[in-house]
Amino acid sequence: MKQIIKKFEPILNKNLNRVESFIQTRPRVNFLFGALFEAFDGLIRSSKDTAKTQPYIRNQMDIKQFMGGILVALFLGWVLPSIYFFGILCVVPKIIVSFVVGVFIVDVLWVILAKEERINEGGFVTCLFIPAFLPPQAPLWLIGVGAAVSILFRNITGGVGMNLLNPALFGRLLLTICFPTMVVTGWQEPFLGMPTIQSLTYGVDAVTHATPLLIYKETREITSYISLLFGTNTGSLGETCRVALIIAGVWLCKKRIANWRIPVAYLGSVFIFSALFFYTIGETMAPPLLQLLSGGLIFAAFFMATDPITTTYTQIGKWIFSIGCGFITVIIRNFTPIPEGVMYAILFMNLVGVPIQSIVLKIKYRA
Repeated sequence: MKQIIKKFEPILNKNLNRVESFIQTRPRVNFLFGALFEAFDGLIRSSKDTAKTQPYIRNQMDIKQFMGGILVALFLGWVLPSIYFFGILCVVPKIIVSFVVGVFIVDVLWVILAKEERINEGGFVTCLFIPAFLPPQAPLWLIGVGAAVSILFRNITGGVGMNLLNPALFGRLLLTICFPTMVVTGWQEPFLGMPTIQSLTYGVDAVTHATPLLIYKETREITSYISLLFGTNTGSLGETCRVALIIAGVWLCKKRIANWRIPVAYLGSVFIFSALFFYTIGETMAPPLLQLLSGGLIFAAFFMATDPITTTYTQIGKWIFSIGCGFITVIIRNFTPIPEGVMYAILFMNLVGVPIQSIVLKIKYRA
């Protein structure tokens, strides 16, 4: 396999060098797409920059490769499955609107006013999250508002790497507050069966249905776990095919883009706390496996809670952060009228992440 790959390396390098030269020799193209190209180039080829003096990094992962890895995982984890389930005309326009408004309007204007060199790849990552949070029938203008708010919030609070809260989740929170009906309705049933050109283009007729957690709260009916795993149930665009999300998330952990402790502790704590409540309180609580496979939990555990900027940076702190997310998620889902608690749990733990970090360091180095 390695010998086959080596045969294509010269051709790949030659073409990537041509694209790089094209971008760098055109200031406007470099301004808009330079950072994005470097992110994907870093994933394919190792970084050209090496440390000349100490301290030396222990691997070749840099911020551009980090962002490029997340973009690839998001594309494989939710974009492709959503196209199969809901059609190109449902998914792609939402992504385009999110990029155009968030990156090419808001971020570009900010960079011009701030007199920065060019936009960075972080905006593309943030804007790719926005459609994933919303129902398939969410209007395009709602996607644009969410992308604009997220990018503006990120830039106001210091830019990439300086955020106290996850910008994409903050944008989702603001949409929930301002447009609650549009954010919690429009759950379209996905396409099932062998894909055709028509289904991949248009999806299926918009037949709305309640989400699995809402169904259980209202009727105590448990949605098929196989259906939840493979995405044949209602939900946001990014939370349908959980098998794809798990595969993409595991790949992120293997590449050390995501810290494995966070999804393990988050998912594990949700399962344990929901099992404790279920077997002590009774059927008013959703079963642990249903809670584990419902809503945006798996998507959030691998893609949102693992954001290295808004979580703690010590290993003990990550365990505490993730268990806190799991506990709050279970409490909100089962003891409040709010159908989903993932967003609130992560944002709350983002706020208390700094105190947690401070306490952990004081205990560790108290001597």
